[in-house]
Amino acid sequence: NTLTGVSTAGSIAVTGEGNSTTTNLQQGLIKTWVSFGGSSATVDDSFNVTSIDDDGTGDYGVNMTNAFGSPNTGWAGSIGHTAQSNGHAAEKFSSKASGSVNLNIRHGNSSAGSNAGAAVDPDFVMVQCVGDLA
Repeated sequence: NTLTGVSTAGSIAVTGEGNSTTTNLQQGLIKTWVSFGGSSATVDDSFNVTSIDDDGTGDYGVNMTNAFGSPNTGWAGSIGHTAQSNGHAAEKFSSKASGSVNLNIRHGNSSAGSNAGAAVDPDFVMVQCVGDLA
């Protein structure tokens, strides 16, 4: 019931499996995450997110409450459809700043036929980020 390895600024080093390495707890945490509906850009749940911009079909901006110290952070995301009829969709992070990220979602494969590459609003969008907060 006692935390060990606590040093300055609340830094905590956690002993890893096998007791041979340590991991800095702050470095390993997800600092921003959000789940929202693609057609409405309505946030279902989030952490460290102030708002979602709906900049058009398949184009979104995620705006953070607390910015990162650098735009060079690790972003990951996933999308989902309850009923997929026009091929798979793919996302890309089109730009990033220390306090926001923009993403574009498009039909991503040849089974989408004439819709391949076209913008699409998926049913679900999930984004998360790791990095050092400012």
